[in-house]
Amino acid sequence: MLLRASGEQEAIDYDLTAVTDRSRDSGVPDGELLTSLAEQTAGSAWQELKATLATASNVMGEQQAVDALVVASAFNGITRVADATGIPLDENTADTTVEMRDAVGLDAYQYAAKSDRYG
Repeated sequence: MLLRASGEQEAIDYDLTAVTDRSRDSGVPDGELLTSLAEQTAGSAWQELKATLATASNVMGEQQAVDALVVASAFNGITRVADATGIPLDENTADTTVEMRDAVGLDAYQYAAKSDRYG
């Protein structure tokens, strides 16, 4: 099941390795600011986040910066719930994201190993 435009395929040439390599340019407008907002949100870096949000508001506009922060917060929470409940990646998503997951090294994050370590 797809939600609205999420299933539409469009050839866009973004550098996904920028997700894990901050020295690279993703090609996403304001990508550095968006990455900082996401990382600081996920990492609970509240003082840095406050400054980054102010900068993003000036560069992107206040509404766009707040929208980006809300999306980062929501995905952070959704991911934690999925991980905590053991929801596996569905087969279609797994099949269609092989290259992307490989490019950003996502499969290197072994959540099962966390369970073994922390019980």
